[in-house]
Amino acid sequence: MNPVDDARLIGMLRRVIRDCGKLYQHCGSWMVKRYPTLIEGNADQFVALMDDLHRGLLIKVYVTIVRADDRWTGPEKLVAAAMIEHLWGEELAGRQLREAATGLFQQADRLNWESLVAPFVRYHPLADSKAQVETIVMRLANLVAKCDGQTMPEESVALHTLQREIDAALHPAKPDETLAPLSTPSSKRRSQLAQEKEQAQQTLPDTPAEPISDADRQAKLAKAMGELDTLIGLRGVKERVRSYANFLRLQQERRDAGLTTMPISLHMSFIGNPGTGKTTVARIVGQILGAMGTLPSGHVVETDRSGLVAEYAGQTAPKTNKLCDAAIGGVLFIDEAYSLIDASGDDAYGREAIQTLLKRMEDDRDSMAVVLAGYCDEMEQMIRSNPGLSSRINTQIEFDDYSPADLGHIFESMCNENQYQLPSDARHRLLLGFHELYNKRDRHFGNGRLVRNAFEDTVRHLADRIAEVSELTELLLTKFTVEDISVPGLSSSRLAELACQPHRLRIVCQQCNRHVRIQPAALGGKIKCNKCEHVQHASWAEVSELPAC
Repeated sequence: MNPVDDARLIGMLRRVIRDCGKLYQHCGSWMVKRYPTLIEGNADQFVALMDDLHRGLLIKVYVTIVRADDRWTGPEKLVAAAMIEHLWGEELAGRQLREAATGLFQQADRLNWESLVAPFVRYHPLADSKAQVETIVMRLANLVAKCDGQTMPEESVALHTLQREIDAALHPAKPDETLAPLSTPSSKRRSQLAQEKEQAQQTLPDTPAEPISDADRQAKLAKAMGELDTLIGLRGVKERVRSYANFLRLQQERRDAGLTTMPISLHMSFIGNPGTGKTTVARIVGQILGAMGTLPSGHVVETDRSGLVAEYAGQTAPKTNKLCDAAIGGVLFIDEAYSLIDASGDDAYGREAIQTLLKRMEDDRDSMAVVLAGYCDEMEQMIRSNPGLSSRINTQIEFDDYSPADLGHIFESMCNENQYQLPSDARHRLLLGFHELYNKRDRHFGNGRLVRNAFEDTVRHLADRIAEVSELTELLLTKFTVEDISVPGLSSSRLAELACQPHRLRIVCQQCNRHVRIQPAALGGKIKCNKCEHVQHASWAEVSELPAC
């Protein structure tokens, strides 16, 4: 390789390394700030653990690919030097580099993929970052494999094997058996971690939170409302949350003015299909309640039936109470809440959890908000059939399925986060696939989860396409093609058929509200309205099917 190629390689490598560090550090800080009770052991050490894990991940990927062909080429040495500079801040060459590289190889033998990505599997709030982890791993692996200008057959096999192994680590059959520490803990340490986790999740801190100023509260409220506004779609949900916040603000101002106020029930139900943003909105609602001072902190404790109902008689009430204790000052979010009530009526444990929860909802109505979430029909039946729930929950927010264009926007946001380009022809195929599934959707329509699966499959297709390419460029690493696009449930041939069927793409002019027809090649570009000449960005469009000629 010439010096120009070396500089380009190292530049691309450093971007990947930097992205890996930022991802792990951001996720670590975010967990400590937003979900400290979910973290195993000492939450104060979690950020440092995430930093160690990102370093271990970089080492494991590098060594896995370099070992494939039993050679250590000059370009691979350059990569090692750049990684060591990132890991330890030292610039090494010659004998020192060889000695340090030997240490990398030895350290890699002690690492396993499951431990390196464990936080993204173990902690539900980090699940959405799995695709970014896989993207970073495969970007780095491809760079290492192609850094010397050619991909040996052994390296090609290693890339495919690595793809399968990292996918299996991020999507294990039994997630609860994946542990966060770098090394596999002993049975004694495993028991200690489980005990610390339960204590961290189900107990309150002894010291109260420090009071914050009105200016800080206003800033936090503005930030929460800003996060709400940036959510894709969910227009009805946003209006209901704003109305809810306005009502709370009115009651607060009347109370401050010495006027009478209405009784406030903070409990609510979120109804809708999976993947429609219910958990995300619950976190924002918690931020709003905390910022307004309605609740002391506004933190969110997420759970489901398994977190409330015990396996043995007499244990359900204490288990439910401990979880409620953890939510005091914030929000208790119960997903698939209807599962607490058995249709047969013979579920004594479920009834015990409901009765315990009802008592806490009444006793702690001023210091805790309970959000029950799940499918529309089951949730309405559950609340309607239980007078205790119906009298305590007077706020219901419905989450509609995302439209095909909304699904496209979510996919595009994942592309932006992971540094991928989505040209117009790829957008067109993706949009038609989402439109097809949306029209045939049922109550199990995946929404955001469908998009995440589509994105991950598309990344895998790109990885397979470039695996045999000898000259790797940044464009190859970052630009999707039509052939890469994958939509779960639709074959490539079906996606191609949809593009050939008669259809029309339209957008709504933001200036005059007129429908403007656009061509597939215009997706992702700017469009001028023929009526008012307003120019706007046409990322996605509405699809109208036309009868065949």
